[in-house]
Amino acid sequence: MPKEVHEKSSNSALVLALIEVLEREASLFETFLELLEKQQQALVRNDLDAINELTEKQREKTLESTALSRRREDLVKELSSDGNTAGDLTISKLIQTVSSGRAMQLARHRDNILELHEKIMTVRSQNNMLINRSRENIVKTMELLGRIKTPEGSYRKEGQMTRTETNLALDRRA
Repeated sequence: MPKEVHEKSSNSALVLALIEVLEREASLFETFLELLEKQQQALVRNDLDAINELTEKQREKTLESTALSRRREDLVKELSSDGNTAGDLTISKLIQTVSSGRAMQLARHRDNILELHEKIMTVRSQNNMLINRSRENIVKTMELLGRIKTPEGSYRKEGQMTRTETNLALDRRA
């Protein structure tokens, strides 16, 4: 992979810092994916305590991810300010300007992060479907319960039974 631009020492340090941030992001995404898979199991088991605990851990990981994302954007901005790149600098463009060893690391991390992102989106979609199906089932159950008529037999003064049907009263507030 021929490189036209030789890395400056300051850019080399920035590229190393970027590689470190990408490694941390990939690790964080792996952890997030594991949390989503555990959340999916908890949803199936209807384990509310586990769901709440996992949701809190996901929130923490999301905050960490936001901080790493900002750091990555700052590093990319610094790297793009050297004048060797036209327009927005992406990891793909950066791969073309760094040494082959660094380029391979960047490419590997980029591909790993993209693959993890795709898996995360798939599991999130499945979890959303589980939650929505659960809500739909609750609504249908409430509708069915609301339609049940309970027969009430009562006596009149003459000693005869009267049959009246009344709807079962349900509080449908959520």
